[in-house]
Amino acid sequence: MEVKFKKAQAPEFKEIEVREPLVEDLVKAEVLAGSAEGLNFAIALISLITTFDGKKLGPEEIKRLPMSFFLKLSQALSQIGLEELAKQLSSSQEKEASATQM
Repeated sequence: MEVKFKKAQAPEFKEIEVREPLVEDLVKAEVLAGSAEGLNFAIALISLITTFDGKKLGPEEIKRLPMSFFLKLSQALSQIGLEELAKQLSSSQEKEASATQM
C-alpha cells in the first residue's frame, strides 16, 4: 500500500488584520457557535475580528483554510493577547494531525 501526503493549497494574503475583540464579539461568537469554547467558537470569533486583505471571511470560509494556516494564525493571536483562543486552535490542530496520521 502506498500512502501519499498532499499538502492543502493555502491562500495568499498580503495582510491579515486582527482587532482586539469586544465583549459584543464574544457574545456573537458564542451565539454563532452554540458554545463559548471549542474550535467552532474560535472560528466564529476569528471571522468577527479578522480581515484578510481587507475582506471578512465567514466561518465556513475559515473552516476551509489549511490546518498549517491556522497554526500561523494561532501564533499571531497569542502575540496580541489572545492566548486562550490560540491554545484552542493549537489543541484542535494537534488532534486533527493525530487523526490524519492514522
